Amino acid sequence: MRAFLRWPGQLLAVVVLALQPAGTLEGQCRVPGVTHGQLKPAQNFTYGSTATLECDAGYVPVGATTTLRCLSSGRWYPWVPACVPGQCPSPPAVDHADRNPQREFPVGTTVTYFCRTGYTLVPEVSPVTTCLKNFTWSVIPKICEKTRCPSPAIQHGREISPQKAEYTFGHQVDFQCDAGYTLRGSQRIQCWSDGTWRPPVPYCDKVCGPPPKIANGQHSGLRTEQFPYGLEVKYSCAEGLSLIGDDSIYCTSDDGVNLAWSGAAPECRVVRCPRPSVERGRMTPQRFTFPYGAAVQFSCDEGFVLRGDAESRCQADGTWQPPLPTCQPVLCPQPHMVNGRLKSTLDSKMWYQTNATVTFECLKGYHFSDNGDVSSEDSRTATCLPDGNWTPLPKCKQDRDTDVCEEIHYIGAVFECGVPIAELKTLLEIQKLFLEIKKLKVELENLNKSVL
Repeated sequence: MRAFLRWPGQLLAVVVLALQPAGTLEGQCRVPGVTHGQLKPAQNFTYGSTATLECDAGYVPVGATTTLRCLSSGRWYPWVPACVPGQCPSPPAVDHADRNPQREFPVGTTVTYFCRTGYTLVPEVSPVTTCLKNFTWSVIPKICEKTRCPSPAIQHGREISPQKAEYTFGHQVDFQCDAGYTLRGSQRIQCWSDGTWRPPVPYCDKVCGPPPKIANGQHSGLRTEQFPYGLEVKYSCAEGLSLIGDDSIYCTSDDGVNLAWSGAAPECRVVRCPRPSVERGRMTPQRFTFPYGAAVQFSCDEGFVLRGDAESRCQADGTWQPPLPTCQPVLCPQPHMVNGRLKSTLDSKMWYQTNATVTFECLKGYHFSDNGDVSSEDSRTATCLPDGNWTPLPKCKQDRDTDVCEEIHYIGAVFECGVPIAELKTLLEIQKLFLEIKKLKVELENLNKSVL
C-alpha cells in the first residue's frame, strides 16, 4: 500500500514495504548514498524488498517514480534517482507593480518588483520576495502607492477646483488670486509621476488699483481687469479738448513692495492760444487755430534778424512759451578805413540800417586806390548790406609810396604762393636795395628843395 503525506518543508512519499515471504533466502542490496536525500526505511534491504526516496527540504527527486525494489542480483530497480533543487511557481502579482521577465524560479531565487508610472514605493517596505524551501514565495505586502505631490497652496490666492487632503499623480488644480493681485504663471497645473507640479505652481503678485478716470476723456485700460507692475495706460480727450499733463501713467513701486500709479491723471480742457504775430516776420506752419501743445516756428524778412527763440509752444494757460520773438532791423557797425575817414560828420553814427550809404575821403597825403564805389573824384562810398556787412570799403595809399607798396604787396603774394625760401631771400635782398634807392632819391629831392 502507498500513501502520500505533505510535511512542512518537504514532500515525502511513504511506501509500506512488502517483504518477501518468510523463509526465502536471497542476496542483499547495498544502501545507496543519495546527495540531498536518503532511502526510507533505513535498514538492510534483501531481495524483493522496496524502499522510498526522500529528498531534503527544497529538493525534489529526478525520475518518474520514487519507489525502488531490491533485485536478486543485489541491484536496485530502477536505478537510484537523484535529488535536485526544487522550483517555485511564478511569483504572485502585486498591485501597481511589475517585475523583470523570468521563467524559472529555483529555491532561493529573489524577485524584485518596481512600481509603475505614477506610483512610488511605500517607505520602509521591501519590494523583494524569495522562493522558499517549501516551494512558496515569501509574503510581500503592499509596496506601491500613488505618487504624491506637495500641497500647491499659494499666498493671496486659492484653488477654484475642489480642494483635497492629498494630491496624487494625475490630479489637476486650478487657481484664482484675491482682489488686488494677479496670477503669475499657469492657472492650471497637474501632479506628475515624479511628484512635481507641471507647470510650476504659480504665485499671486500685487497689482495697482484701477487707474483714475478723467472728465471728458478716457484711458486705454478700460477693458483691463488687472494692472500689474510696469503696465502703462494712456489717456485721450474728447474731440475739441486738449490733454493737460502727462498723456500716460504706469504702475510702479517706490519701496519695492507696494504698487501705485506713477503720477496724477491729466486733465481735458479747452485751451486756445491767440494767433502769434511777429512784425516783419513769418510763421510756419500756417494754421488758423492754436490748441494746447501746438508749436510754431518764426523767421524774419530780409534785412531783419530774429531776437529770441525761433520756436514757441502753446501752454496750458493759453500763453506762448518761450515768449514770441521780434524781428529787428539788421544794422551795420560804423565803418573804419585806414588812412581815410567819413567825409561828413553827419554820417558818423555807431550803427547804420540796411541800404544806408556813407562817403569816405582819404587823409592828406593819401589818395584812393581803384576799389570802392566812386561818388566823386575825391570820395568813395560804401553801402550797408542786409546781412549786416558793408560793401567793400575803399583804400587810401600814400602818394609817394605807390611803387613801394606795390612791391610789398607783390612780395606778400609771392610768399603766399609757396615760393621756396632760398628764392624768397634773394627777392627780399633785391627789394631791400630797391628801398635804399628810393630813400636816397627822396633825400636828394629834399636837398635840392633846401638849396633852392
